[in-house]
Amino acid sequence: MLSRIFSLLLLVFIIFKPVIAQNKNLYMPLNIQNAYENGTRNYDGTPGENYWQNRAEYKIKAEIEPESRILSGEQKVKYFNNSPDVLNEIIVRLYQDLYKIGNVRDIELPPEAVHDGIEFSYIAVNGKRVDNIEGYKKISFSGTNLIIYPDMPVMPNDSVELEFKWKFRIPKERNLRMGTYGEHAFFIAYWYPQIAVYDDIDGWDIINYQGPAEFYNDFNDYDVEIKMPSEFLVWATGKFENPEEILNDKYLEKFIEGKTSDDVIRIVTQDDYEDNEKITKSEEYNVWKYKARNVTDFTFATSDFYLWDITSTIVDESTGRRVYTDAAYNPNSLDFYEVAFIAKESVRLLSTDLPGVPFPYHKITTFNGSGGMESPMMINDGSFQTRDRTVGVTLHEVTHTYFPFYVGTNERKYSWMDEGWVDMLGFDIGNIIEPSYDRLRRNVREYTAFAGLEKEIPPMMLSYFLYGSTYRIHSYRRPSLALEYLEDMVGKEKFKETLQEFIRRWNGKHPTPFDCFFTFENHLGEDLSWYWKPWFFEKGYPDLAIIEVKGNKVIVEKKGKIPVPVYLKVLYQDSVEREYYKTAEVWKGGNNTTEIEIERPEYVIQIFLGSDSIPDSIQDNNIYVNTGID
Repeated sequence: MLSRIFSLLLLVFIIFKPVIAQNKNLYMPLNIQNAYENGTRNYDGTPGENYWQNRAEYKIKAEIEPESRILSGEQKVKYFNNSPDVLNEIIVRLYQDLYKIGNVRDIELPPEAVHDGIEFSYIAVNGKRVDNIEGYKKISFSGTNLIIYPDMPVMPNDSVELEFKWKFRIPKERNLRMGTYGEHAFFIAYWYPQIAVYDDIDGWDIINYQGPAEFYNDFNDYDVEIKMPSEFLVWATGKFENPEEILNDKYLEKFIEGKTSDDVIRIVTQDDYEDNEKITKSEEYNVWKYKARNVTDFTFATSDFYLWDITSTIVDESTGRRVYTDAAYNPNSLDFYEVAFIAKESVRLLSTDLPGVPFPYHKITTFNGSGGMESPMMINDGSFQTRDRTVGVTLHEVTHTYFPFYVGTNERKYSWMDEGWVDMLGFDIGNIIEPSYDRLRRNVREYTAFAGLEKEIPPMMLSYFLYGSTYRIHSYRRPSLALEYLEDMVGKEKFKETLQEFIRRWNGKHPTPFDCFFTFENHLGEDLSWYWKPWFFEKGYPDLAIIEVKGNKVIVEKKGKIPVPVYLKVLYQDSVEREYYKTAEVWKGGNNTTEIEIERPEYVIQIFLGSDSIPDSIQDNNIYVNTGID
């Protein structure tokens, strides 16, 4: 009898959990609904039985002429159509055509930065070469997209082979995420003809690159050779395949030592340059070979005067697997002498703390360029005057390894799925590395000042429509706080387990926000639509108010739409202070008021609602003064 009851309860539980995900009051666009109806995605947050995604294999040879800043490349790419659809066209991204005369941009460029775009010597499709591209009817250009119409459609479970020979001038006047940094230092990203994503939601991603919005890439294989003059060093995505052929023994030994060292090893120092040490073996040119498997992009960097540090850390105690973190930087960037160590600590804590998933790649290189920008195994960071800024940017870009690279989120449409997660994951870790980091309170300040304004847009609005401060609040500040208070609400361990489940399900794949929402509900066993809707879908602002104090009960009203935690600080006559706290879960039932019981109400002088860790757009209703006490 007991076994029959248990079986019945188990059946109810199995049936109920998917229902949780479907009974929601969340708007789902038709193109995403179609994916669930087609079985490529499930309402429990898992990839569907019919889930698929396409991929490519790239073989690229490139070289840079440092004085002219001309990058030349030859590429062969084999693209695999794993979809059930017949592809009559292939969309290829030409990111450097952002700088092309006449193209639409959401950023300002100085006149000298604008040029003729990428120049092709030829394009070949399945071996058929076209030299006169401008006059060829089966190839067209649209903004930063190149559209190719193959003679024969690419059938399901078939492939197409493309070849390109091209060149462009590396930016210098405006380095947007890549470019020239002083004399003879280059970070090269968004540089090769890249096949766009074709997915189960939208088909081809035809969104033009106009500057602010970021990227969405398939998981591909790369085999890349980079030819540079002998005095240049090269760092890149993937495994360095031929260090023995290129590095002289002194530097090779340091490189090998650093990959297993807990200490920072200075591979190339300023003294080496001043002493005219020969770092590479060749007298003229070196061909640096890198290979990467199942990654979303390939970038590289090169310089003939940058310093090079390396260290490593264990990311998985069960296997002893190590990851090395190296830094390539200008000798004048004083903060960068510590960056290899900061990156190492970031990798270690991300692997063990939150998300608690061992760092998925074997290394990550921090190149000293400008700003802060991520790519698989490579990041491009500027130099900063304070340690908290250096820690913040390094940690942030390292954390992007998980989102959008290990989990292939669509940054173009849903930038909060990488920026929001990355900001939130760094709140505690950043404070461990540098106590003055405190990104949580900074995000609270910025969001509080912006929330409720006309120009604030909820995170589920497509990101590529936005720019400026609207984009930053939408992508970073608001979603990171939503995720932080969700962790606070469900508990750190449950939250960590659920995040790990989402990563496990979707690493190497392309989740939408709904796949994230549904995974959390499925794993936690509860409907969170009451929380997702105001934070991610709706316009609104956070505003809590003390509306009444009756004896030992303080009544707090949620006047704004956004659910946030409740924090009270009570000051008593004897100068004692007491703190009272409730998580955002107090608003779960749809109620707009909550009661907090306090001690010794007869001795209360003042009650303060809120803290610098909780946003509140209207704060003149946050103080109660007991006028009955002299």
